[in-house]
Amino acid sequence: MTIHCASKNDDLGYHDLAINQVFNWSFCEAILSRTLFFCHFWWGSKEKVFDVFNDPYTCVKGTGNPNILTNCKWEARADGFYLELFNSTSETYYMYHYLEWS
Repeated sequence: MTIHCASKNDDLGYHDLAINQVFNWSFCEAILSRTLFFCHFWWGSKEKVFDVFNDPYTCVKGTGNPNILTNCKWEARADGFYLELFNSTSETYYMYHYLEWS
């Protein structure tokens, strides 16, 4: 899989990842929570672009539960993209199917 992630101020470059390989970065949140990072993903004939961070409490606006870990963990799978969320009832983390490839 090839990924390219960027924000308005930071281009993280292109990265070719093998299965189970991790790509991560850190940053300081902009004043008034205006930081936005997006990524472009290519996996064989599949391609997708979306915001991977635009909210300091839920990683992506509209996903619901706050991310208590203070980091956003994404997984790309054959059926789409998953974001780690916290279930406050069972106090466990789970991977939420956020988006399909197409």
